[in-house]
Amino acid sequence: MRRVFCRIAALLALACAPFAGLAEGTPLTTDQALMLYFSDSGRSFGYQVMIARIQVETVQAEIARDAALLARNEELHRSNAVPLIELEVARLKDAWNRKQLVVAEKNLEFLMAEYQAMTLLAGHFGGAGTTVEDLYAIMRRGWDASCAKAPDEVAAYAAWVAFVTKSLERARQLNARGSLPEAEVLDRVAQLAIAESNYQNRLASQDRCTTVLFPSLQDVLAVPR
Repeated sequence: MRRVFCRIAALLALACAPFAGLAEGTPLTTDQALMLYFSDSGRSFGYQVMIARIQVETVQAEIARDAALLARNEELHRSNAVPLIELEVARLKDAWNRKQLVVAEKNLEFLMAEYQAMTLLAGHFGGAGTTVEDLYAIMRRGWDASCAKAPDEVAAYAAWVAFVTKSLERARQLNARGSLPEAEVLDRVAQLAIAESNYQNRLASQDRCTTVLFPSLQDVLAVPR
């Protein structure tokens, strides 16, 4: 692992070479370069964590909104005020929302682990004490969370396809009655094509995560010091 870090430091040094003659100063050491590199990476992951939290909160708000609409449609359907297909569309939207929340929460877990790992690495090269076991535990948690969300992403895309398919069916019914413009139907046709493409692509790659070599703690400890 140290060799990898040294290679990163060498690349950083090459990148900074054009600016070497601009001013006199303290020569940059490998540890200083790596501390700066992982600090910058940590800032990037920190931003992604913020965006992921916003995504979780957004999906939670959508669940609350659509759950209320679903309850209303169930009430209206019992009194024959709306057709069954309207209720089916609402149920499928609610199901899609809830599967999206599972993915969003696992994505947040993954990004938080990556942020913590970058912070720990930056501290390590800055002189703070850490252990192989602590760093590995954090990184492994991120890897596992990343892999664990793959089946949930497939399920979420499948739920999206089901929702858009039923929504398109309803749109065509309304369009035939003159209650919905053709542009709305075409928009849902496009949404369905996108949803199906995303589902097929994610389904085809869902096992890729588990085929990537994740070193065990014993592998890391066996690296010459």
